[in-house]
Amino acid sequence: MIRAWWALIWSNYLLKSRNLEQLILFLKARKAKCVRKLTQKEAKQLFHQIQQAKQFLLWRNACLEDSLALFLLATQKKAAVDWCIGTRLAPFASHAWVEVEQKAINEDECSYQKIIQV
Repeated sequence: MIRAWWALIWSNYLLKSRNLEQLILFLKARKAKCVRKLTQKEAKQLFHQIQQAKQFLLWRNACLEDSLALFLLATQKKAAVDWCIGTRLAPFASHAWVEVEQKAINEDECSYQKIIQV
């Protein structure tokens, strides 16, 4: 759980210190070093660790920070996942999530149009 907590802190730092282009380049470089793909089971375990670690943060974390933390945890294990950002209309909303084997982790049927995928 400590690694998940650090991944959450790191994701907050990255989102505040880099613009989207820089962040995508950084994430692509990390993903390129991966030697395997994360399984659904492993991804759900990492997601659960992140949810537990969030309880010890003093600030609010939303889907962007959580999904980035999951990406960071997975790539730390040299396992690739897809980090996605999407939007929907009526009503407008944006969302970030992680996909493994083209399936969103811990998400209901995804109604968002994917605009970024790393």
